[in-house]
Amino acid sequence: MCTPLRQSHSAALAKPYAGASSTYNTGGVYATEEDTWYEPDELIPSTNASPPEHNAFDPDKAPPRFDWRNCKSSRIVIPQSTPTARRRYPHRKVPTLPVTESTDPYHGAIKNYHNHFLPLLRKEEEENGNEVFERLKTWSLERLKSEGYCLTDVVAYWTKNNSYGKAVAVFQVGAGVCLPENLKFGNGYKIMVSRKNPLQEQADLDVETPITGSIVELTETKLKIAFPHEFDESGLWRLDLGMTNFIFERMRAAVSALHYDVDILEREPRTDKVEPILLGTGLKDVLLRSGSPATRTLSREHQEFHALQAPDDVSYPKDVLSHDVREFAPESFRGVFKDDMRIHSWAERYSLDEPLVIEGDPDLSHLNGSQIKAMATMVSKRISLVQGPPGTGKTKTIIETIKLLRAHFEVPFPILVCTYTNVAVDNLLEGFGNAGLKPLRVGFNACLRESLKEYSLDEKLAKHPLQDLYAATEKALRDLEPKIDDLSSRLKETVKKAQKSNSTELMKRSQNMYRAFRAMERERFWLKGKLWGLQQEMLHDIVKAADVNIRPPDDEVHSAPFWSVSRFALVCTTCITAASSSLNVSDFPVVFIDEASMSTEPATLIPIMKGEAQAKGLGVSLFERLTEEGIVPSVMLDVQYRMHPSISYFPSSEFYNSSIQDGTMDKEGNVMSGLEPLLSSTHLLQELGDISEEEGSARLRPSVIFLDHNGREQMSGRSRLNYPEAQIVVSLVEDLLLHNPQLRGRDIGIIAPYVAQINLLTRILSMSDLNYRQRFNEVLGNQRYHEMGEVEVKTVDGFEGREKEVIIFSTVRNNREGKIGFLADRRRLNVGLTRAKRGLFVVGSITTLGSHGPGIVGTIAATATSTRSEVEKKPRGRGADSWKRYAEWLAREGLVLKLEGENLSRTLFGNRRREEASKTKLKG
Repeated sequence: MCTPLRQSHSAALAKPYAGASSTYNTGGVYATEEDTWYEPDELIPSTNASPPEHNAFDPDKAPPRFDWRNCKSSRIVIPQSTPTARRRYPHRKVPTLPVTESTDPYHGAIKNYHNHFLPLLRKEEEENGNEVFERLKTWSLERLKSEGYCLTDVVAYWTKNNSYGKAVAVFQVGAGVCLPENLKFGNGYKIMVSRKNPLQEQADLDVETPITGSIVELTETKLKIAFPHEFDESGLWRLDLGMTNFIFERMRAAVSALHYDVDILEREPRTDKVEPILLGTGLKDVLLRSGSPATRTLSREHQEFHALQAPDDVSYPKDVLSHDVREFAPESFRGVFKDDMRIHSWAERYSLDEPLVIEGDPDLSHLNGSQIKAMATMVSKRISLVQGPPGTGKTKTIIETIKLLRAHFEVPFPILVCTYTNVAVDNLLEGFGNAGLKPLRVGFNACLRESLKEYSLDEKLAKHPLQDLYAATEKALRDLEPKIDDLSSRLKETVKKAQKSNSTELMKRSQNMYRAFRAMERERFWLKGKLWGLQQEMLHDIVKAADVNIRPPDDEVHSAPFWSVSRFALVCTTCITAASSSLNVSDFPVVFIDEASMSTEPATLIPIMKGEAQAKGLGVSLFERLTEEGIVPSVMLDVQYRMHPSISYFPSSEFYNSSIQDGTMDKEGNVMSGLEPLLSSTHLLQELGDISEEEGSARLRPSVIFLDHNGREQMSGRSRLNYPEAQIVVSLVEDLLLHNPQLRGRDIGIIAPYVAQINLLTRILSMSDLNYRQRFNEVLGNQRYHEMGEVEVKTVDGFEGREKEVIIFSTVRNNREGKIGFLADRRRLNVGLTRAKRGLFVVGSITTLGSHGPGIVGTIAATATSTRSEVEKKPRGRGADSWKRYAEWLAREGLVLKLEGENLSRTLFGNRRREEASKTKLKG
């Protein structure tokens, strides 16, 4: 089984559980996942047959060449259910969680694993709850609203459709009115609904407050929240963000699933009515190695794990990041495709440094050697890691690997692809679509791009042939509920009267009413069961129809609507959403986990068991732990295709010992077209000498520059912001849009490490302040100034796996003590410096960021040399030391621009002054 994990140094986990023996229902008849490839007489020649006569080979009489593609079960055309042609699927049940016996070889390791992670999850959940309570208790209402934790004066109404049996209400500020952009609500989040304050009970209401519900859908103007039951929705409501405890519940369940033995579950009897859901993993020997009594590496402080070098290691640990399996016999690490000789042969040939290509192999000329070797490792091993610095094509490698399995080898196994964020899921989704695959997206859809909606589970459910029947059944249940309530109320009154009056007639009437009430309850029970059955039937159809590998000729496609080519799913979702009940309709023996280093280990376990914490062990990912242990086979991608070489130079030197090659330059050293540094106004070019306005406008600025200022940081609750720095950042965006007509607001990304700074920048760029709107309009014009609102502002994690033409990194920190807080996260510094393609602007205090130890001020005072110099190899520490070395490198390269006095004034107001002067000149 294949479980590719992957991170900012990507991982590919080959996950062997829910094996190839799984069966699937096809119209009530079970069939194995793969049809027989050969007829019996092709495999076993008759013992009575005479030896063939020796004749010369006659090519005209040669039998037709065998084509295995014609025998693959994934070529079978399978219809979806319709109201007149229903398909029956077995009821999939979650098996009873066993208790691992003391005689089990993994008993001690599982116990240690639980003892390590479950208390950490409980502690983190408690801290999350305390943070919510503290926020509601101490923050003002205005602050809660301004930082996106609260929404007031909203109206509500109940929808006709429910969500898995729960009532759904729609909340909105007003018809067509957009919700605040800084709102922190998200799909699945718990919301507390109250009139005035969720911490205060409202005695005059018919229901207790706060009422707690979960968001099921979020659009630009509406919130849909599911509740256990309906309540009086009239009047105005207040919504507060509550605890997101479902995340912790899913992580605990994943850790507990280590008790399951998938080998036993696969031997469980299956019928056409019931089959067990395969939980657990066949990777216990790898995952639990750290928790076994023999190793016990889980007892270490997990912060000491590093996916790359150790803090004081100046050499690049190539043997840590690229190696074959260790401490296991190679045969024991063969993956789920080990019995497919076609895949085995391909993987053996393409794992060589010089791949052995034969006729019929897919064309991989668009990939480099390390990407091809990573693909071979992923398809051949039980579990593997793909290390990849930013821009080296990790996501592309995953997409190409799945395309190889689906489009070329047509493997029948369902494939689950998970990643850290919904944005990263959408990037994968787009890549699969462009590759000719048809994935299924499960999860949060509020911000889903229009071009990707066809892959959404919700969209497919809405278009399913059974949807009308489902809606009619749902309406029948909705109409029945008030009748039951009415009859129940009248029955109680009748019984009271009968008991009081001893009336035989009333007693008889109450008995008849009771029989009618019981009949209605039976009907309600039947309707709920029918709804659940229809829902499961549609989910089975949709999940197993995902991934149309290669479109068949028109004459092979059935003329009936809603038919599909493949019944074997390719599902994309986040690690947390992988535990969704929607995916219980299928087991997933093959799992790829993208951006694996960004998820905590319990979160990564969720998709593995499917067939921001910094306390002790939650501060490290499973990917990092496996990298540190050095057992799982790992491949390093070593060519970056994203950045201008000037941008990639320092990250390559600092984090990868200059081992990363630039795929953005040709053999002559010319940078690829489209990566040229951006034009800017002359105030950012003054260090090039005295130049005229005309000459300056024609020159290209550096791809990397640090804007050094003296604006002080300040606290904003538990967060931090820097007003002067926000002004500089916004002025820089304005300048870039003014001098680069082809540049769009959506091409610019702003990274800020603190929520308060993100909220401040978002408010300015959204032009809610009329003064800013007027300024941007004057400088950029009536049409162009709208681009300011398209600029994206997020944390480093929000840009993980993504890229922009321009990145502006607002560091915020500026203090005399040189404190930089969680900016000193080496991994996130690496990500932040490698999102930009053409231009990277870092804004902050060079003294604060570089003062972790002596020397930076003197280095800057000595200024820079005009030639590119090697980054000085000093003993490495944590992220603070990396910032120090970055500051020193910027100074030596002459890339630090001090903003004070006239420089600062020109940065903040230069463009506006020019526009005003130009208008004055025209009038004169």
